Amino acid sequence: MENFTADSEQLRERLEAKLQPWRIRATLSFAGLYQLTHELIKTAVVDGVRQFYLTGFDESGSIYDEVAYAEKVLALDPRRRLFPASLRWLVELEAISAGQADRLDRIYAHRHELTHELGKYIVDLDFEPDMQLFVDALEILRDIHRFWTQVEFDVGTFEEYGNVSLDDVTPGPILLLQMCVDAYVEGLEDDGSDQARA
Repeated sequence: MENFTADSEQLRERLEAKLQPWRIRATLSFAGLYQLTHELIKTAVVDGVRQFYLTGFDESGSIYDEVAYAEKVLALDPRRRLFPASLRWLVELEAISAGQADRLDRIYAHRHELTHELGKYIVDLDFEPDMQLFVDALEILRDIHRFWTQVEFDVGTFEEYGNVSLDDVTPGPILLLQMCVDAYVEGLEDDGSDQARA
């Protein structure tokens, strides 16, 4: 009976800790940050590869080399799905590794869980957001943007800026995400100091 009482007390304490307002805010903020990161990856993969085949513009808008895009990108996925095909294209060009591409499946699955089952991450003691998947997602996003920045260097986009290296360039999406990560961390620190004062 003593063990049952001790276990029940420990469970109650853990649940009370999980349901603290600062902890709920942290989980909600992390879910939003994770969602943003996933969307930035999708854009860098799908839109980035599509833009690679941009050949110009006319009065109706952008013109793409549709034949090359179909043969070199869409053909990489049997069902011609944009994200998997574009991802395989990036792996072939060594923008990211095959392992990173595979890891995106788990990153996507966790995004799906955080989006559609957020409540369990707030109240269920057995579920916590996966920080390692977030770290992996950040690394993959940086690698993809580094690749696109190298492409820009190769076509001479940065020549007018003089002696600029690849490490001197921070793409806009990475800046946006860094601002959001900084705000998230600052919010955790503020909540921590509020807890210390309470």
